[in-house]
Amino acid sequence: MKLVATVFEVEPENVAAFRAAVFTGAREMERRDPACRGVAIAEDPEAPGFFLTSALYADAAAAEGRDDSAAARAFEEAVRPYIKLRRVRLFDLG
Repeated sequence: MKLVATVFEVEPENVAAFRAAVFTGAREMERRDPACRGVAIAEDPEAPGFFLTSALYADAAAAEGRDDSAAARAFEEAVRPYIKLRRVRLFDLG
């Protein structure tokens, strides 16, 4: 299993729009990307504008190919205007 963890930072004035876009995008990823086992989203209550998303994939190939799906492209289009910073990390869960 591979976990793709992404930290997003958005400007405070874009938090509500980003939040809506990221939740919609996550639901679509879960529905439309058969390789995606689930998505979790957390918002840091002490640091407005900081979000953590994590997506679970069955294997490394699925995790590494995640950006090729239609759902991933739609997600990227939806959140791109609000992103100030993005950090992506892949974790092997065995």
